[in-house]
This record gives sequence, structure tokens and C-alpha cells, in this order.
Amino acid sequence: MAYGAQLRAKHARLAAALTAYPRLGGIAVPAVIGSPRLFGYRNQAKLVVRRTRRGLLLGVYRPGTHQVVDISACPVHHPAINAVLAALRTTLERSAAPIFDERSETGWLRYVVVRSSAWKRTAQIILVVRDRRWAGERELIRRLRRLRGVSSVVLNLNPHPGNVILGDTFVGGTPLLERIGGLLLTSSPGAFLQANSGSARRIYECVQRWAAPAPAETAVDLYAGVGAISFHLAGRARLVWGVEESPIAARDAARNIRLNGYHNVRFVAAGAADGLAQVAARVGTIDLLTLNPPRKGADQACRAAIVACAPRRVVYVSCDPLTLARDLEWFSGHGYEVAAVQPYDLLPQTEHVETVALLRRGTLSGGPASQGHV
Repeated sequence: MAYGAQLRAKHARLAAALTAYPRLGGIAVPAVIGSPRLFGYRNQAKLVVRRTRRGLLLGVYRPGTHQVVDISACPVHHPAINAVLAALRTTLERSAAPIFDERSETGWLRYVVVRSSAWKRTAQIILVVRDRRWAGERELIRRLRRLRGVSSVVLNLNPHPGNVILGDTFVGGTPLLERIGGLLLTSSPGAFLQANSGSARRIYECVQRWAAPAPAETAVDLYAGVGAISFHLAGRARLVWGVEESPIAARDAARNIRLNGYHNVRFVAAGAADGLAQVAARVGTIDLLTLNPPRKGADQACRAAIVACAPRRVVYVSCDPLTLARDLEWFSGHGYEVAAVQPYDLLPQTEHVETVALLRRGTLSGGPASQGHV
């Protein structure tokens, strides 16, 4: 599909999701802001490893099946990832690494994850394995570390059945370091970082502009990840609290405080609702709040906790129009007006669309404030 048609399709998807709710039907949806790069933008690949008669496959499941489609040279992957995957495949073949068989539940290597830093021009390999029992593990890691462009190799232990890729335990390796705008962000394996750094920068700048933190204000950033939005607020706010459920990401966020020289940012390792309640108990008034939840959106407990704190402005970053529309409709019935939305193309060549929404606390009016751009 031509890129202009892609953007129009994403715009229609967001508009349809919003108009499905009575309170949201009047919101003006501006054109989707495109990605700086249409190919070679994705900084992470998570691939199934499968041995077949045709050889070793690194790919994804065909929809609705467990048949693996090989995509080890995908056009949307950053070129460094494609190069590392090609070398990784050759090294795995030569090592005769035992590949996991889901039917017999035997073997060692289940998945590979490759993460890249465009700023450092390096990549990290994560091998997702069942256990530490294969005798050739150490020699394979030694070979992989010597591959061109590889900064570190990490083992992830995942003995559990099912299609969840990463387990809870990581062994070895060092965090990746990426630059987004003026920020340096370290992210460990298992921590969330947006897949398209170029579009992510535009989204974070929009969040900062719409949140409009003032020198006397306290802000809270829910689902903070490694702190990208938190630090965008910290340059102007008096104090910023980031709330992140993943202990791995929360530790990275704390490291990023020192890395970027911010002294007015604090992070809490907790779920969104519980963490927000903890912060509110400490600081009292929360002037503005941002949230960037996963695809399932903000749950009932999170939404209720936000309304209980009554921030004057809320900026919601969403990766799914359906859950965004559901949540905006709920906030519209609980004292907030939807002032504006702005869609972005974070993942070109896919159906996904990212959206930033601005909500303002006001009176229940039965409909949104149709102000378009802010």
C-alpha cells in the first residue's frame, strides 16, 4: 500500500473507534503524522527458532497456526538487526545448538531477540532458552560476542510452556544505550522502549507540549518504562514521579536520572493504580498526569485512581484506538473533556496507529470539547 494510503487508513481506523461512542463523536481527528523512516526503523526483533527439513528458521507464527514464517531479513527491521540475524543463523547452524521442539518439549533454544541502538550502532542478542543444561552454551555465547556489531549476549530462562517469549530471569549482558532527542536512555533486556525512535521523539515532544508543565507543578507519569516521558516533563515541572510496574524498567529509569542529570524525578516500582495512590499520599496535589499503557489500555482501577487524584490535565498515549476510545468515553463521563487528539504512525507497513490525547478536568457537559489542534 502506498504510504499516503496507509496514513489515510490509520486515520479512518482512529476516527471509527472514536465515533462509536456518543461523547466522542464530535472530536476532530487531524491527519496522521508520518514516520521519518518508512523502512529500517524497527529497533527490536523477537523471533521463533524452528528447525525444519529446509534448515533453521528464524521467524514468526503464521496467523492462527504454529507454522513458522521465516523473516530473518525483514524490511522494517533496522539494517543492523538484519545483519546480526544473518550472522546469528550461521553461527547457530555451526554450533548444532539443540532447537526446542514444542511437540516433544525437548531441546534448548526457543526464541531469539535482537535489540539495536541506532545511536551507538550496536546490537544485543538475547537467547531465550529452556535451561542451562546444554554443554555448548558457553562456546556459543563466546562466538556470538565476536560477531560484528554485537555489544552483548544475554540468556533468558523460560521453561514454561506457551507462547510467552521472555521468562523472568536474565543472565549476563549489559543494557543498551539509545539517544532520543536530547535524552540518553539505558534499557535492559526486558525493559520497554518504543520500537521506532524517530516517531517516538515526535510523540514525546507532543506530550510535553500538551502537558505544558509549569515550574510550580507536580506531574505523574504512569506506565513510565525507562522514563522517556518523565524526563520530557522534568525539564519544566517542579517535580515528576514516574510509576512503572516492571522492576527491570524502574531500575533503568533510576539510572537514567543520573545519566541525564535530572534531580527532580523519582520512580516508584508498582502497578499504575497502587503507585499513583502512593505518590498522591506523599505529594498531595497532582497537577498533571501522563499515561502510556499497553495495548489493553488503562484498567478500571487505574482510571478510578486518576479521577480520585483529579489532575487538571491528562495526556494519554495509546497504541490501540479501540481501548483508547473506551477509556476516553469513560473519562468523559467522569469530569474530563477530550480537548484534542493527534495520531502518529509509529509502525509503518503495519495497521497500527499511535495516538496522543489531551484531557482537561472540567464540568460534565455531555460531550467533548471539539478544539482540534492545541
